[in-house]
Amino acid sequence: MIRNMVQSVVVAVVIGAGAWAVKGVAASAHASAEAVVEKRFAAVRRHDLEAIVALYAKDAVETSPAFCRDRTGPEGARQTYAELFQAFPNITDDVITYVVDGDHVAVQFVARSRRPDGTFAFEVPLANFLTVRNGRIVRDETYFDTKGRPCS
Repeated sequence: MIRNMVQSVVVAVVIGAGAWAVKGVAASAHASAEAVVEKRFAAVRRHDLEAIVALYAKDAVETSPAFCRDRTGPEGARQTYAELFQAFPNITDDVITYVVDGDHVAVQFVARSRRPDGTFAFEVPLANFLTVRNGRIVRDETYFDTKGRPCS
């Protein structure tokens, strides 16, 4: 049961690592939000928990159908990603598309984990919506089909 709950968390928070590209440095909110999101994806790709946590504001709110309650602040992000990396050390994702509008960043992606023999353990489509202000993530909302798994 714990593995199922962790798997729900995993697919809820995996980010489109590696598929984002910063289009250049600009002084606009658009570039700032995009740069923060790129840093997060790079940190997820490296499984760098401290770098991820540093990108969340003290009052950040993280929501997911995998969570029974919203998670807040850097410690909420720490819990989410620590569980993710422990349960699925080989997790990957493929971004389908992303959109940046001012402080808001949306991404559609597919999360995948493989078994030791190379076959897929799971493959889940997700949507993630982030709000970035003052260089920190203040809102992180994830949507996916839980397939009936209970929240944790």
